[in-house]
Amino acid sequence: MTSLNALVRPSVMLCAALAAGCAIPQTRVPMPPPEATPRLQMALAADPDNADLSWRLAASLRAGRRTGEAREVVDAALAESPNHAPSVHLLGVMREEAGDLAGALEAYERFLTLDGVEAQAGEVRDRITVVRRRMLETDVRAALDAEDATGGAPAPQTVAVFPFAYTGSAAANQPLGRALTHMVVTDMAATQRLTVLERLQVQLLADEITLTQQGLTDPATGVRGGRLLRAEQVIQGQVGGDAARIALEAAVLRTTSEAEAPTVEEEDALDRFFEAEGRLVVAMFGAMGIELTAAERELVGRRRTESLQALLAFGLGLEAQDAGRFSAARSEFERALTLDPTFEDAQIGLAEAIALEEAEEEDPEEFAGLGGDLIRPSPWELWLDRQGTYLPIEGIIPDVGGRDPYSETGDDERIGPRSGTVTIVIPRPGGGQ
Repeated sequence: MTSLNALVRPSVMLCAALAAGCAIPQTRVPMPPPEATPRLQMALAADPDNADLSWRLAASLRAGRRTGEAREVVDAALAESPNHAPSVHLLGVMREEAGDLAGALEAYERFLTLDGVEAQAGEVRDRITVVRRRMLETDVRAALDAEDATGGAPAPQTVAVFPFAYTGSAAANQPLGRALTHMVVTDMAATQRLTVLERLQVQLLADEITLTQQGLTDPATGVRGGRLLRAEQVIQGQVGGDAARIALEAAVLRTTSEAEAPTVEEEDALDRFFEAEGRLVVAMFGAMGIELTAAERELVGRRRTESLQALLAFGLGLEAQDAGRFSAARSEFERALTLDPTFEDAQIGLAEAIALEEAEEEDPEEFAGLGGDLIRPSPWELWLDRQGTYLPIEGIIPDVGGRDPYSETGDDERIGPRSGTVTIVIPRPGGGQ
């Protein structure tokens, strides 16, 4: 990811190019340093409705760790210009730094709906990937911490799919357990009549309570996990078979009832894995009392790849990513795409692995759970002005020789915004000017 310390052309050259009418290359620029704050405050006082100046001031305050003031400036700017994309993004950045992950996600997703954000959209989507993972981890820890407290009732029609255990005799097929879990989750979401919890959230809980291979299919464990996640129904299962055949089994548990859980089974040749998975999901819907429409059935059990080896690599990628080994996950997803470049699930997995790997390299403490004190990088350096070029601060606000303008000027000194001139008004004797 781009460093905030990226080199830029000297501002004198940029201003000279502007004066000559030359096109300015879209070079990346650093966000305003804390030292720019006084000049930005003066410029904004002269042009209070300038959202770009507000954004620059907030970024400068944030760089100086004056986050409370920065947040006030951004909030005020967005109250006047709610669709100012740089300010919306900066709001998300500061919310994330403050630990308000839900708020950060809301701001980032709102940012992606705005006009003119194409250059920054990829980086913001990467942050969304990181924030969502952190939210799931936080939710799981909170659920475990509150286990002994009186919990709320399960959410109606909410389903948690626990990891399918591999119990077959072909060790090479072990990744099918993780791949099948992913497929069941996405297929169960084919109908809007259910709310299916994210696979990673359930996996993280399973890892936290150190489920054994046997525990993964133990009904008591499934009910406990489902209640922690406030899921009304839980799916548990296993993958058996050998090098030639596949045997799938799943049970549908209700966390609000002690009735015996219905069990469904499917068996087929290994190369018909997708067909067997589709029939298994349809049978699970039936066990829940849900009859699929023709359109929903078409989505269930679709063949995601023609390569079983690509599916196995995908399963290994999920295992590595779930464990926080993002570089290994990236390698496995890349291998899956080498085997089948059209494998959409692997494409999505690779994008997420890259985002998480880069975020970990950028701030290892965040992924070590140590609450890193790193200022969250911002795509400030990608932003350009309305003409597709960037006019640096020096072209908007005059240089004051490194002095503190507030200590040397009175209320009558005014800066003409974007003019590069200083107007000093000296009262004449007798009140004239």
